[in-house]
Amino acid sequence: MTSRPIGLAPGAPEAAAGQDAAKYGTANPVVQRLLARWMGRLKGVIGDPPGTVVDVGVGEGLALERMLPTGRPVIGLEYRHDKAVVAASRLGGLRAVQGDAGMLPFPDSAADLVTTIELLEHLPTYEPAVDELARICKPSGRVVVSVPWEPFFRLGNLGRGKNLGRLGNDPEHVQAFTPARLRAALGRRFDEVRVVRAFPWLIAEARSPDR
Repeated sequence: MTSRPIGLAPGAPEAAAGQDAAKYGTANPVVQRLLARWMGRLKGVIGDPPGTVVDVGVGEGLALERMLPTGRPVIGLEYRHDKAVVAASRLGGLRAVQGDAGMLPFPDSAADLVTTIELLEHLPTYEPAVDELARICKPSGRVVVSVPWEPFFRLGNLGRGKNLGRLGNDPEHVQAFTPARLRAALGRRFDEVRVVRAFPWLIAEARSPDR
């Protein structure tokens, strides 16, 4: 497979620090409960992994700090420089790297665990990113992906009056995933894919990358 840059969704700003903090810091009690349940399920899937961990699309580090033990060394890749700076200042164990999900600056089979949380739905094309996730994952390693579960994510936004003009869809969400579509997206490069439902998100654990 040939690596190639993907970039941001059309119209997405190059600088967006503070975007993640607004989401994770919401005062809405229903959203907070859903976030806590989702993160709990993610932690259950990830556990306390040994070896090298790479998080692709680390953002401001707010998901990462909830998913892994405090101080756990992690390499975090982020396209937006301002978000990478925030993530590095927030997490002491993080080595932040700026880069594109379609051209990961890591060697083949570099990671025991690769995570990518709420990234694939933002990519104009996600296939190169999945190729890269498989490339850097060790044969004995795992890739854990989480994305919004459609159409439930949009319906949840509509229910709280968010993005009404777009029928609940976030302006930066250019891909929509159901359990079947997420399994198929990863199944083209991984022999084993398990999908966990964490309404209104999906979590997938993929093993045995196809070389």
